[in-house]
Amino acid sequence: MATTATTWGSRIGFILAGAGSAIGLGSIWKFPFWAGINGGSGFIIPYIIFTFTIGITLLIAELVVGRAGRGSALHALKRLGGPAFSIMGGIAVLTSFVILSYYSVVGGWCVKYLFDSLGGTLVTNDPKVLQATFGALVGDGLTNSLWHLSFLTCGVVALGVVNGIERLSKYLLPTLFILMIVIMIRSLSLPGAMEGVKFLFDFSFDKLTWMSVLNAMGFTFFSLSLGCGIMVTYGAYLKDSTDIPNSSLWIAYLAIQTALLAGLMIMPAVFAMGQDPNAGPGLVFVTIPFIFSQIPFGWFFMILFNVCLLVAALTSSVSLLEVCIAYLQNEWHMKRISASILCYVGLALLGFVSALSFGVWSDVKIFDRIIFDFLDWFCSNIMMPLGGLSIALLAGWKAWNSTYVQVNLVKKYSASANAFIKFSLRFLAPLLVLVVVATGV
Repeated sequence: MATTATTWGSRIGFILAGAGSAIGLGSIWKFPFWAGINGGSGFIIPYIIFTFTIGITLLIAELVVGRAGRGSALHALKRLGGPAFSIMGGIAVLTSFVILSYYSVVGGWCVKYLFDSLGGTLVTNDPKVLQATFGALVGDGLTNSLWHLSFLTCGVVALGVVNGIERLSKYLLPTLFILMIVIMIRSLSLPGAMEGVKFLFDFSFDKLTWMSVLNAMGFTFFSLSLGCGIMVTYGAYLKDSTDIPNSSLWIAYLAIQTALLAGLMIMPAVFAMGQDPNAGPGLVFVTIPFIFSQIPFGWFFMILFNVCLLVAALTSSVSLLEVCIAYLQNEWHMKRISASILCYVGLALLGFVSALSFGVWSDVKIFDRIIFDFLDWFCSNIMMPLGGLSIALLAGWKAWNSTYVQVNLVKKYSASANAFIKFSLRFLAPLLVLVVVATGV
């Protein structure tokens, strides 16, 4: 099969590719404002706990299913679980496709803002101008659609796993970390910045609410790319010599590290300038440009920040696209280049719907949400958790013997470690996933 003949060039290449998928815009775009609206530490602490328990268990399970199934998400789940699980594999592929269709719209905003920052047009002392600029971008259907087209990353994936995805990740992930550290240092140097640090890390029980815990649980799925076939597909390219639990630990660690760096990039500057930490998505596209316009060499840091956004968007978008490409290669026997072209056309068309939902189609609403917001809500709160549930049931019950073999293939882990993985997959993960779904609904 087309996908089984492909393997990662190196273990570090796989870890960086997996981390690149997990990091994405979720860490830089969503994490700071989710922390803001959920009380800082009351969100961060549960997020870290969930990531290193249920999150990493499901991450191991997805990679196990991928390596044992050796194929696309649909093929791997069918091979290990039969026809019923193949349906869930197909839904995972569809989920990745839909996510990428609206994700590329946000990616287009990142491209546009990088161009604007290079041209110096984002530097202004008036936040209303920045608000109007962002509103004009998303409200103009044609402009929004064209920037969405400029972002689609089919060309990278068409180059293949090693030459495309792995090479991109090896260069861009270290670059992302360096840029984020530089911006973080500048942000922390501002007068009053420690209030932002205190907001993120000063824990008190009154910040720990039921809703902040549930949101942290949901963000764990989003931040680790669980439930949409990405890690199953990446797992299919793993060599037998790759230690899955150890590699999963590194991916989870890098995902958390990047999220915390994003918080330390943004929140200290937000508090130093007296801005609202609950500003939502506007925190990145309105508040941050205003903050950088107020400090010396702000234009330079504005450029660095938008490069970070674009890099994060690229590394996660290629992983979403690879799920679709692997499916077309495996099930439709298409060549990689042909599959990439087909995906580009399909994503362009579906992405237009999300791009237009801010402007001419803003009155079209599903459950009182515009199309863009509905797709984001449906995928994040319903489809991805259900995908995680199917993986837990498959790896924990139906194919536990295969799971055990794959987990211990390189290194024999202790009985307690294997027991924890088994218990988590069979009972803990399904219970928490159902809670996330029920809350989302």
